[in-house]
Amino acid sequence: MKFVNSWAAFLILVLLQQSMKEIGADLISNTCGKTHDSGLCQKSLRSDPRGARARDAKELTHVMYGIVLSSATTTLAQVKKLLTRAKGDALPICSSLYGRIVNEKVPNAYRNFDSKSYVTAASVMTDVMNQAEACEMMFESLPDHGKSPITDKNNMVMALSKIASQLTTHLA
Repeated sequence: MKFVNSWAAFLILVLLQQSMKEIGADLISNTCGKTHDSGLCQKSLRSDPRGARARDAKELTHVMYGIVLSSATTTLAQVKKLLTRAKGDALPICSSLYGRIVNEKVPNAYRNFDSKSYVTAASVMTDVMNQAEACEMMFESLPDHGKSPITDKNNMVMALSKIASQLTTHLA
């Protein structure tokens, strides 16, 4: 009899775990459905373990802020690496822009988000998107720079920060 009870308890546990995964998946799908790029939003949140554990849209939005910070940090590292090998005005400007994104903008967005100043947090995330776009435009506007070597990274930061801003706006 103990074996049957243990087996039943195990089956209930497995079913509960599966149900929780499905609830999390629906939360991500529903939350990301409110953004301009639901596919990227879902892919990003599903690839981060914190996304699967999130209990509501607010937690998912907070996770997205971390994803934006990670992407911007990776971009800044790439810019700094390129600076050692390339000359010109665009990369130093991009380094400055991404330094501000990583060290000022995203931390400021987090502070506003955590204090429930969602309108300000969304605005700061829009600033992040604009700064990444400004970096990309430096290569087009400055003479003799050619094509940007970080277009994909800039585009990713722009897309992720736009998603973060949109998710935040839906919380306000």
